[in-house]
Amino acid sequence: MRELNYWTSKRLVITVLVLNAIMILLGYLDDNIFKHYGERMAGTYISVILLLLLGVTNFRIYLLRRSHLIWLLMAVGFVFLAYDDQFKFHEGLDRDIHRFFGMTQTPLTDRLDDFIIGAYAILGAGALYLARAEIMRYKMLFGYLAVGFSIVAVSVVLDAVTNDKAVLEWMGLSDAMVSTLKKMLGTFEEVCKLMAEAVFLAGFFEVLRRVRREQAATSANLASA
Repeated sequence: MRELNYWTSKRLVITVLVLNAIMILLGYLDDNIFKHYGERMAGTYISVILLLLLGVTNFRIYLLRRSHLIWLLMAVGFVFLAYDDQFKFHEGLDRDIHRFFGMTQTPLTDRLDDFIIGAYAILGAGALYLARAEIMRYKMLFGYLAVGFSIVAVSVVLDAVTNDKAVLEWMGLSDAMVSTLKKMLGTFEEVCKLMAEAVFLAGFFEVLRRVRREQAATSANLASA
């Protein structure tokens, strides 16, 4: 497990922060700071990789804590989110809901996909609460979860604001300012998403380290008994 020793929590978060800075700088030089966060661009692939790593990390914790299904549920959940991020499942669901109910798209109903993302976060937090007896074994995880969910909340709000121009136009801004702000806030929303994933991954890395130490100590005690 050399990668666990190399990828300290601080190093992981800083790496994702630097990647964000590089993508923004390259976009700025091309006069489009959002450029590398669009579909099929670097930002999407980095997000998918982080989510898959979250799934793998939680599954590895589950292999060492098989009596606690929360780790397996989170592993499956993060893999699903990676699939969603890559193939935009929730955005397609938004369109399907409009089609199924014969709804006319409005600025409010067009934000259904934002509510779906918020629902993902609420379901995740709910699962963690129901399994709090197991989660409380690893108190160092609380700080990471608190920071991660706070960043997710900011990301969801920004996603709703930048879904279209309605909110920004309601503020009485000029068309040029609306276009500029939409691009800037949209970029910051993507940055928040990646940073939240990095913080979550850093926290679960710490749990995996702790579980492995516990398993090693138990094995050593059994061997010396």
